[in-house]
Amino acid sequence: MKFIKKLFILLNVLLAIASFICYVSPNIDPEINWYFSFFGLSFPILLIFNILFIGLWLFVDIKLTLISLLTLACGWVFIKGFFAFNTEKSSNRKNAFSVVSFNISNAMSAYDSNSALRKEKTKEMEQFIKRFKDEDVICLQETGPFALDLLRKNFPTWNFHTLNKGSIILTKNPLIKKGEIDFGTITNSCLWADIVINFDTLRFYSIHLQSNRISKDADDMIEKGNLKDKKIWLGIKGILRKYRTFHVKRAAQAKLVKSHAETSPYPTILCGDLNDTPISYTYAHLSSGLKDAFYERGTGIGTTYSGKIPFLRIDYIFSSPVVKALTFQVIKEDYSDHYPIAALFELEESSK
Repeated sequence: MKFIKKLFILLNVLLAIASFICYVSPNIDPEINWYFSFFGLSFPILLIFNILFIGLWLFVDIKLTLISLLTLACGWVFIKGFFAFNTEKSSNRKNAFSVVSFNISNAMSAYDSNSALRKEKTKEMEQFIKRFKDEDVICLQETGPFALDLLRKNFPTWNFHTLNKGSIILTKNPLIKKGEIDFGTITNSCLWADIVINFDTLRFYSIHLQSNRISKDADDMIEKGNLKDKKIWLGIKGILRKYRTFHVKRAAQAKLVKSHAETSPYPTILCGDLNDTPISYTYAHLSSGLKDAFYERGTGIGTTYSGKIPFLRIDYIFSSPVVKALTFQVIKEDYSDHYPIAALFELEESSK
């Protein structure tokens, strides 16, 4: 029995060490060392095991709960990146403005090879996006020709900023200047626009950073995985190779966006699909000096990816410190492999 107890203590200590490596991983540029990023990606798993160890030690030796309790206490700021405990803030609605960000996946949920079903699904998709007609700014990602046609049909009077590269910005407010941060690809992109809201000008970014391109592989492994099958291990090796390559690319893209946003003459709001969790270099670099609307006003679990990989929060809305979030919501309806996120903001009086 003593041997088993010592073994579990060792495992708990190793778990604590892995957790602390996870906590420092956002500070390490993947272009220098990409291995640390795996610890950040594994945070939800490490969190669950720490909780399980606390439960175990409560029945075996209550003093040993301190190992995981102290580990979780040190990582509280990261826990809030996945699970928020906030309330909405009241405001005079006429001075507030709303923002939605959504990786629409080219509205593929509306497509079906059967024409009758496609017509029905398209109608459902149109009814869903029409719900955003009262918003001030909509930032979308992965907007192909099919989705763009639906948007133009249902938002005929809105101003569009699109370069047929996936990311777009829609607004019913005056759009005075716009541009692109060129990543050198079509599938991943970043557009920006200066928009007048309530007599103030703000700069908005719609961002879609490099995908890991592993979600389908991961889903297949979760469904069919058998660790005794050599093909599974080859698949894991392929996933790791893809992750390394694309994580480094994503970090470089994040640096481009951050450098551009720092030159903005106006308060900024960055929206989009970063394809990275809150414990990542990408998140830490882009959110530096900004406020995360989920962190400020979110409630509950912040999952924004609707695939089989659990607890993935990879879609965000960041804002300059003078732009305060009043509400934040993850709209958990399946019209893409991402959930839309929406926030209500207010510009502080001192900045006007």
